Amino acid sequence: MIVIGKLLRTLRGHLRRVSWGVLAAALCLHMAATWLLLAWAGEEKLLGWDSFVYYYVTTASTIGYGDLSPGSAAGRWAAALFVMPGAIALFASVLAKTSASLLNFWKRHQVGKMSYEDMHGHTVLIGWHGRESERLVQLLLADTHTDDEGIVLVAEGLAENPLPDQIRFVAAASYADCNEYERAALSRAARVIVHTDHDDRSLAAVFAVMAHPHEAHVVAHFESAAVAQLVRSHYPHVECTRPLHVDVIARAAQDAGSSLVAGEWLGAGGPTQFSLQVPAAAAPVLAAKLAGAFRAQSALWIGYRDGRSAAPVLNPPDHVEIAPGTLLYYLADARIDSARVPWASLAAR
Repeated sequence: MIVIGKLLRTLRGHLRRVSWGVLAAALCLHMAATWLLLAWAGEEKLLGWDSFVYYYVTTASTIGYGDLSPGSAAGRWAAALFVMPGAIALFASVLAKTSASLLNFWKRHQVGKMSYEDMHGHTVLIGWHGRESERLVQLLLADTHTDDEGIVLVAEGLAENPLPDQIRFVAAASYADCNEYERAALSRAARVIVHTDHDDRSLAAVFAVMAHPHEAHVVAHFESAAVAQLVRSHYPHVECTRPLHVDVIARAAQDAGSSLVAGEWLGAGGPTQFSLQVPAAAAPVLAAKLAGAFRAQSALWIGYRDGRSAAPVLNPPDHVEIAPGTLLYYLADARIDSARVPWASLAAR
């Protein structure tokens, strides 16, 4: 009796919400009953499998071409009183159910309830700053090196996706919740940007991200130098950025036009700063030869960074040998493909 009661409760639940199973069962029963009624009425031309399905679908969808129709009085009565009302009602139910499913799917994307665990090599953006974050997204999308895999926004207190046509969205209850980052496929992301509206939230996000297994390059922005230093002391690999307004003002006062030069270096228009890694399989390269190779491609080599935790070395001497895996920084109109650099001819020896 307990099993039967449970089955009845399950059946009532399916009936109340008109589940796909109930709808499919009702459609099959109605088609079977329609075939039996047409067979009883002697409508032989409608009983073939292809003819019956064609007649049933055109009737249910109200298209009604008229090339197949009952010829007898009994067949017409059966079609008028049973086939058309039932088939049309079931067809409308299927359309309504499909529309509701698609709308629910779109709404889950819009309000950040979906999971994107199948993504790989993408950018995870944590935090939303209105127009400032929108500008950041546009800059990321403008560079094909960072936009091909897509951007997933993880934001706390955001009701819906601010850019539904350009990015994916994960609504987070808390930046400190590691489970939210699993839905953003953090473990397979290529880069993570932490840019929230407060240093405390950014700090919580950084600790949660670093507690999650991943191989992404993490960039975190802080207003406070003390908080940025705290993050560096725990996670030297996290690249912390801070507002440079005071530094830029001082340099502009001392050297006229310095702020314009700094803006051009990091701006999206004109020569822009890019990075390129010396292939791990390459031999150590000589700084003098490297500078010449970049000049040959209309680029200006400005320095390198040996190791993810080391400070960058700018304007190095010509005799310096650059090890494989080192990041090279340069100014150019566009990003240079590593395959276009003749690494073998740049060897130090």
